[in-house]
Amino acid sequence: MAGPADRVDVAIVGAGPVGAALAALIAPTGRSVRVLEARGGPSGDARTLALSQASRDLLESAGGWPASGVTPITEIHVSQKGGPGRTLITAADQGLAALGYTVAYAELEEILAARLAARISWGAACEAIDLEAGIARLRLAGSGTVEARLLVLADGGANARRIPGLAYSEKDYGQVAVTGPVHADRPHRGRAYERFTSRGPVALLPVGERFALVWTATPAEAARILALDDAAFLAELQAHFGDRAGRFIAAGSRASFPLKLRSVNTTIALRTVIAGNAAQAMHPIAGQGLNIGLRDAAGLAGLLEEDPKGDPGAAALLESYRLGRRRDAGRGVAFTDFLVGAFMDGRRLPTWGRGIALTALDILPPARRWLADRMIHGAPRS
Repeated sequence: MAGPADRVDVAIVGAGPVGAALAALIAPTGRSVRVLEARGGPSGDARTLALSQASRDLLESAGGWPASGVTPITEIHVSQKGGPGRTLITAADQGLAALGYTVAYAELEEILAARLAARISWGAACEAIDLEAGIARLRLAGSGTVEARLLVLADGGANARRIPGLAYSEKDYGQVAVTGPVHADRPHRGRAYERFTSRGPVALLPVGERFALVWTATPAEAARILALDDAAFLAELQAHFGDRAGRFIAAGSRASFPLKLRSVNTTIALRTVIAGNAAQAMHPIAGQGLNIGLRDAAGLAGLLEEDPKGDPGAAALLESYRLGRRRDAGRGVAFTDFLVGAFMDGRRLPTWGRGIALTALDILPPARRWLADRMIHGAPRS
């Protein structure tokens, strides 16, 4: 637990992948850093994360890439139900070993926690935040006070209300993601699937010898799907998705979460940076959310490294961060929101239009490269 009146250069609220990765990037620079997490320890979250090659590179540089629980994604098959057009994006076509990777959240959490060790204060719930010209002061529930020259909120927005001037805009897609493991009767060979339907996208991500399923549905449909037994669930998934991944033969426990787009009005405040899902939370359709959050961490760490003895919370540095991240994060939000609308709303892009777009991706290598670069790097390579 953090002691009373602890003083550090950088205090990070939130020990999720973004906050922990940022701390791991900062620690070798000689700056003192403390991660404050309300939970009593690692969450043991059962989710599967989809990370780009760029995110792997970042985590490796931070000493936070798991040695196990990782599956390369070497191909992405994209199609639409009820219409023509499909495309296949391959790592070989892009000159890469893999387009991305699936990673067990718990494995990533564990290795980052071990990397940071005593720099993480577990059970350190933030009770109040006071921002002054020279310091950010955090009062922790039952565990004293932490003072920092720079405060980073990487807590999913849990403490945003404590920062004057912060506000969120939110768009509810009226959708729920049903998630869980499924097994098919043939090996995936590193291929992921994204299938667009009028009811929302269905994604299958290779994980070990199985798939991680993300099935988008309306709230009522999701409730019905979650109530199905395994046999009925697999039969409905087969009918909805088709047989391109094989025959689905087994399923694990299912969960769900609502799908919304949320973004903060500014990513900086007095001596404060807002990063990761605290800055932007988006639909998982293109796997952008965590990858953008990790680029937030890399961007801030890079600025701090440029002037290792300077004031980490200086207004000029924070403004450089805001400007540097605005374009990438904004593009990610816009790209994701466009895909949701284009492949669900026939008024924006009719079935034949989507078919033409997918066919163009399939026959035009530059178009495939553009899409792959968008998903891997956030912007086309120069």
